[in-house]
Amino acid sequence: MQLYPLKLVTVVGESVIMEDIAEEGAKLGATGYTITEVNGHGSRSARNVASTTGARTAKVEFVVPGDVAVKILTHISHQYFDDYAVIAWLSDVQVVRGQQYVRD
Repeated sequence: MQLYPLKLVTVVGESVIMEDIAEEGAKLGATGYTITEVNGHGSRSARNVASTTGARTAKVEFVVPGDVAVKILTHISHQYFDDYAVIAWLSDVQVVRGQQYVRD
C-alpha cells in the first residue's frame, strides 16, 4: 500500500455559498469535493441557526496537492471572508489511491 501526501482544505460556513465554493474549487484544480451539513458552537455563538432564521451551516472539503490548496484558500479568503460567516483551514493528509486527486 502506498500513501500519497496531500492537503485537506476544509471550509465551514453558510450553506448558501457551499455549492459555489465547491464549483470554484474544482475550477481551481480540485478533482472533487464533499459537502456535508454541520452544526456547532464557537466564539461567535452557535452556527446552526436554522431554527430561528432558516439558515444552515455546511462544510465542503477538498483533497488536493499543496499548490491547489493555496489557490482555493486564497480565493475563498478574498471572495467570502468579508461578507459571509465562513472559516477555512488546511490539514496534512496521507491518502491511499492519491493519484486520483491530482489532475494531469
